[in-house]
Amino acid sequence: MKGFVLAGTRSGIGKTTVSMGLMATFEDVAPFKVGPDYIDPSFHKFITGNKSYNLDLFLMGEEGVKYSFEKHSKEISIVEGVMGLYDGLGNSLDNYSTAHLSRVLNLPVILVVDAAGKSTSIAAEVLGYKNLDSRVNIAGVIINKVNSEKLYEMLKDAIENYTGIPCLGYLKKDENLGISSRHLGLLQADEVEDLKEKKAILKEEIKKTIDLKKIEEIANLEKSEKNIDIFKNIENLYVGLKVGVAKDKAFSFYYEDNLELLQRMGIELIEFSPIKDKKIPEVDLLYFGGGYPENYLEDLSNNKDFLNSLKEFHESGGHIYGECGGFMYLSQGIKTLEQKSYSMAQLIDCSVKMTGRLFISRFGYVDVAFGELNGKAHEFHYSTIDEIGSDERVFKLRKSDGREWLCGYKNKNLIAGYPHLHFFKNLDILKQILEGAKKCHI
Repeated sequence: MKGFVLAGTRSGIGKTTVSMGLMATFEDVAPFKVGPDYIDPSFHKFITGNKSYNLDLFLMGEEGVKYSFEKHSKEISIVEGVMGLYDGLGNSLDNYSTAHLSRVLNLPVILVVDAAGKSTSIAAEVLGYKNLDSRVNIAGVIINKVNSEKLYEMLKDAIENYTGIPCLGYLKKDENLGISSRHLGLLQADEVEDLKEKKAILKEEIKKTIDLKKIEEIANLEKSEKNIDIFKNIENLYVGLKVGVAKDKAFSFYYEDNLELLQRMGIELIEFSPIKDKKIPEVDLLYFGGGYPENYLEDLSNNKDFLNSLKEFHESGGHIYGECGGFMYLSQGIKTLEQKSYSMAQLIDCSVKMTGRLFISRFGYVDVAFGELNGKAHEFHYSTIDEIGSDERVFKLRKSDGREWLCGYKNKNLIAGYPHLHFFKNLDILKQILEGAKKCHI
């Protein structure tokens, strides 16, 4: 079994580019992403042909990330980090960061550093990352944006002399190698026209300038005892239940582990498209995940047959659950930055508007209270509530700094709001939603 974490000294350092290049180069790769991100895993899947799984200590817990990593590992597991190596929730070293995850899974870390504007000082940078937490095994360094092989040799000599950490190679400074932030933030992997070409170029460059044999040696993991199957007691708990999952260009943000957990519980998943389909499938529960509904407003608003079918399902007592983009779609409507409004499903008594910037006051990890039940969630959205009606709100959200607010709009058997739930730490909430659908099914 082989595996390692590819981490950066900061966001924007190029770890996604290096990660995808290594994923393209090795065979039979199991890709993973630290944190709650939905975008990078879609690129991992495009590059490797294998599903990418999130490893998030806040949303999944230690047992959850161990379960997912063990279950989905292949010949070599490559875990792309998030932000800088030690960046997480607060300044504790147990802050759900990439470093924290590497310790929980006992994985070696390969650190990506930037060559720009540096000489011997690059060694001080690497040494600082090594010394901040001696429990983190920084086993190698890859230098990004290197102008020449001569510069790489000089930087390599400084790092190895003063830190004792081996340099494993470099990527040259070339704008054609990187995946731009506009691609990662606005487009899904299959919409990036030149991604196949970038994959081929990256693969060739990495073969030239990075020591793959050394990486394989670093990635050799000691055999460990198998972890407890934490979901054995809920296996086939909901056999016969059918859940419709909105899946198209507007709705694509789902944790793969969430969908697989539903299937393990005995649930049949049926995909449908609010853009293309004329009616909802015959199911017990509709699940609208996040995505980019704001990019397909005309298609969604004009599909009247589907909207009428959805409304009939809701009015007849059908169960519906929506997150973020799904919540926006289930609202009265969405207003664009140009102040043009598009009607949506109109099942929730509120509307939303696009803001053009991340809604930072609600961004990040939150604790969730759903009645007497407690869970964990994450918010990340560029829209906000425009008009609020009288529908009940059933989620009480709380950030670590004490701020609280209500979300999770309820109308009949519909619950929808901005929070993204990973089911591993929200099993009780999930089961309550499924129990309602099960009663209707019976």
